[in-house]
Amino acid sequence: MAAAKHNIIVSRGEDFSFTLTVTDSSGGNVDLSNNTFSAEIRRDGGKPLVASFSFGAPFGADTHQITATLSQTETLKLDGNVNYKWDMFRTDDDAGTTTSRLIYGDVKVENNVTDI
Repeated sequence: MAAAKHNIIVSRGEDFSFTLTVTDSSGGNVDLSNNTFSAEIRRDGGKPLVASFSFGAPFGADTHQITATLSQTETLKLDGNVNYKWDMFRTDDDAGTTTSRLIYGDVKVENNVTDI
């Protein structure tokens, strides 16, 4: 399965979240029970970690959506003058395998005018 490219825009100093629907190649629901997810923001592959997403739980056989969140603390680590990249992976804890990336893209950071 090829990962989907999706660029995101994050406002520095604010909570940021989105919901991702995970389906198989025929459009059917994917069982997300016993799965974990990881997503990070870096300047590029192999560069130091800048910010990490957290994920809502639990996931189940009838739930094929996940919500990824960057807290205000995480978005404050971002700089609007820097180009970042992000991606997300799914791990099937029962099988102990990591799938290919689910989604990836560029991150644009909007600096706030108000000092927070």
